[in-house]
Amino acid sequence: MAEFLMEWLWYLVAFVVGALAMYVVIGMTVPADSEEAAFSDLPGAREIGDDA
Repeated sequence: MAEFLMEWLWYLVAFVVGALAMYVVIGMTVPADSEEAAFSDLPGAREIGDDA
């Protein structure tokens, strides 16, 4: 049982490290824009709060 838990914890650690690495890479490569600029880049996007 302890062997299984140790292996599972290593997989969990590997997942967290990989997710953190991708978060850092994406944060460095994708520029941060305002919310309005992000929505204006989407084709056919409505303005926030526009019901029509």
